[in-house]
This record gives sequence, C-alpha cells and structure tokens, in this order.
Amino acid sequence: MSITDSCCTCATLLTDVKVPYDPESEKPLLYNRRLECCSRQICATCQYNNPRFQSYCPFCQISSGPSALPKDGLRLPPSYTKTSTSPKHGRAESPPPSYDDAMTPRRVPDQSIAPPENTDDTVHFVGAEDSLQSLSLAYNVPVLVLRRHNGLYSDQLLAARRWILIPKSHYTGPPLSTPPDPEEEERKTKVRRWMVATKCPDYNVASLYLKGTDYNLDLAVDAFRADEEWEKNHPLHGKGKGRDGQRRRFGRGGSLAGQLS
Repeated sequence: MSITDSCCTCATLLTDVKVPYDPESEKPLLYNRRLECCSRQICATCQYNNPRFQSYCPFCQISSGPSALPKDGLRLPPSYTKTSTSPKHGRAESPPPSYDDAMTPRRVPDQSIAPPENTDDTVHFVGAEDSLQSLSLAYNVPVLVLRRHNGLYSDQLLAARRWILIPKSHYTGPPLSTPPDPEEEERKTKVRRWMVATKCPDYNVASLYLKGTDYNLDLAVDAFRADEEWEKNHPLHGKGKGRDGQRRRFGRGGSLAGQLS
C-alpha cells in the first residue's frame, strides 16, 4: 500500500483511516479492502458504516457475495444505433412519427377575400369574443390542429382574422357563427380608410363625418380637411371662461374633432 492511496468512496488517505476495533478483544473488526474488479480500495471505516461495501463494488456494480444483482453486473443501456430488425420480434421497426405534420403551420389564408366556397371544411366567422380555446371546445378540435390548419403561429393572431377553417377531419356539422352583413363590413372598411386618410384615430368622429355624407368616403375626408383648415384660420382666443363667466362649449376648435375632444 502506497502512502498516497486513498479510499475510493470517502477519499481519505488509507494511512489516516481509523480502523474500527472490538472494544472487548481490541482487535480490528475490518481491514482496508482492495477490489478485485478495478483494483480500487475501500477503507475499513466505509465498510463498517456501510456493510454492503464488504462484498460490493459501487463503481463496477459487481458483487462478490450473494446479491440480487446479476453476476456480471448491471446490463448496459440500449444502443442508440439504428437497427434494421427488432431482436425481440424479428421484424423491421417502423420509424417514429414525424413532427413536421403536427408542428409546421400551413400557408396563411388570404383574409382580404371571401372564404372559399368549394372547401369541404367548415367556415367559422371570427367574432369579438372568439378564441382558439373557445373554438376548440365548441368544435371539439385540438388547438394545435386549428393553429396548423389556419397557419396561426400564435393564439393572439386570431384577432386579425375574419374567418378560419374548421378541418373536416374533426368536424362536419354546420358552422356555429353567422356570416357578417356585407353592408356593415363595407361601412367598417370606409371608417378605417377615413381614419388612415385623415390621421384621426377617433372612431366616433369618423362615424359622424361618414354619416353626414351618407358614407361617401371622398366627401367625408374633404369635409374633415375643410373643418380643420377653418379651425386653423379662425382659432379661438382665450381659454377657460368667456366674458359672461361661462365656460366655452368647444374644446380645441369648432370642428367635430374639436367638439368631441
């Protein structure tokens, strides 16, 4: 035994190991043990604290005495190499299913046009309170299938859709939504275009101007710009109370946008 040898379990130098003694006979109960399988050594103290180490190697997992472990130690883990045949059944193993079909979204449908008429899927028109979770429960379709079938990378993207397709592989009944009114959709489109053209984000102001021109988009835009020009040329002098002690009714000016602010 070398002076640098140490126990393979507690890393104590064998020269410093306190060998347990029998208090009556004052003889050592155990000695340092050299393992035959790997030539490592286990000190007497570790064997005394853990009697299993007296006949077992914790590194090679081999027991020299009676044990429930196999004689040659534990079996090696299964190989990760590809095999052409199964050793148990003697036939070729089928490859695992691909994740591409379940995880790769489809091409995003064009929402600027009407939904396809010749599709076998069910067309659901998205409402303000719809979500992928609620549609999944209503049509009994998994959320993952709805996302992939409609090209949705995130659940929040549903708010930008006018309609989605319910796959026929999971649902073949009637749609649980009503188609939107074409006239109402046209009015909403003109409101959005008016807000972009005038750079006025107030929905109420846009509705008032369009209603005043019978939803003529060009006339509504011209009316707003004319009011803005008049307000620019005729600003209100003074703020707060007027000469009569009453507050002015208008806010920033005489246009509808100023009155509603």
